[in-house]
Amino acid sequence: MAAARASEDHAVRAVLEVGAFDEDDLYAALEYLAAHQRQIETALAPKATKGTVFLYDVASVYFAGEDNELAAFGYNRDGKRGKKQMVAGLLTDGVGEPLSIQLYAGNTSDPPTFLDAVAQLKVRFGTEEIAVVGDRGMIKALGQAAVGEANFRYVTALTDPQVRKLLQAGVLQLDLFDDQPAEVQVGNQRYVLRRNPQTQARERARRADQWARVRKWLKARNAAVAKEPRCDPASSLRGAQTRLQKYRLSGWVSVRLEGRKVVWTEDAPARAEEAQLDGCYVVVSDLPVAAADTQAVHDRYLDLTRVERDFRTLKTGLLEIRPVFLRKADRPRGHALVSLLALKLARALEQRVAPLGLTVDDAVERLKGVRLVCLGEAALGLWRLADRYPAAQSEMLGGVAQAAGPGVVPRKSQPPTPEQPPSRLLQSMSYGSFISRGNQ
Repeated sequence: MAAARASEDHAVRAVLEVGAFDEDDLYAALEYLAAHQRQIETALAPKATKGTVFLYDVASVYFAGEDNELAAFGYNRDGKRGKKQMVAGLLTDGVGEPLSIQLYAGNTSDPPTFLDAVAQLKVRFGTEEIAVVGDRGMIKALGQAAVGEANFRYVTALTDPQVRKLLQAGVLQLDLFDDQPAEVQVGNQRYVLRRNPQTQARERARRADQWARVRKWLKARNAAVAKEPRCDPASSLRGAQTRLQKYRLSGWVSVRLEGRKVVWTEDAPARAEEAQLDGCYVVVSDLPVAAADTQAVHDRYLDLTRVERDFRTLKTGLLEIRPVFLRKADRPRGHALVSLLALKLARALEQRVAPLGLTVDDAVERLKGVRLVCLGEAALGLWRLADRYPAAQSEMLGGVAQAAGPGVVPRKSQPPTPEQPPSRLLQSMSYGSFISRGNQ
């Protein structure tokens, strides 16, 4: 509704040559996008060739309201307690260029969304010998089987329990974890082991800090119980146990009541055993050695940070896919596709303005100064660009034009006629953002 109201005060209808529209027209547009999502994404995706790498990850998108066909309570990655959510799966190419986004019910676990992504790749590309990279816990046995049936390869990481199980079985050895990747091959599975010294130091400092906070609370609580006879020592014990569970310290710290005082015991060997895997991770893949060496397999998994960056841009950065206020299932899916297309535009804009030392936010701020001017009555259709701009806008437009090729940004614009619409650059802009009220 806000977009429909904004169109009354901006030049969007005149520039795009559309008549009046309201929120029902925008809802219909979202439904159209949802119905044609596969064709749109396929048309924009590059052709996959042998050896192509795809990245896949999921995130939660919380819902603002009570009634939505996809909204459900589930594992909430946003930290929004008490809010229903949807699960978004984002598929990108190896450099993080977004290819497809899918919304699922909020209680959907990660593996089923991955299976859906694999099926989409097979239908859309029909290409063999491509690799799918997914986060740890996502590509488990079922996912690996689906990837194998599609003649794809996979790259993922093991969970902590999986790593410990392989250590106990003697498949992996602790001394192989180092700051440089090492590999163990078992059949067609390749395990790439690495210890990140920075992560190791951070995890050990975090554990020590959390235990120090629990001890401080315990001492303060014991002092309060000793001072106040009506204080319940059993409540102190429950509070201590809750904190140990919260900070995952209960594996090597135990607490008990001695009279009215809570005392604790540290199990040094258990603490050392838990700290063995600090900073350690294991990447697992079935990529042939001829296709990727040890370092390449390791680096392909780290490429997932590019999908995480895309999600940050979608969720909390420029685009704000969340929160969702829509109710019918097709409309949030259309909304997600709009966000995907906007993400592609943001990435393209970033590449073009990076040589100028600008961020996307900087570029958008500068583009707000690029406005159409209406000569006379709006009904005459006499729209034109200004002849000159301040240095900030001129530098911005010049950088975009140089990166995109000649003829994209007009230096001087003649008043358009019905046969001559405004420039292609302006038609491609988001007019709600770039054309200010009072400057139609």
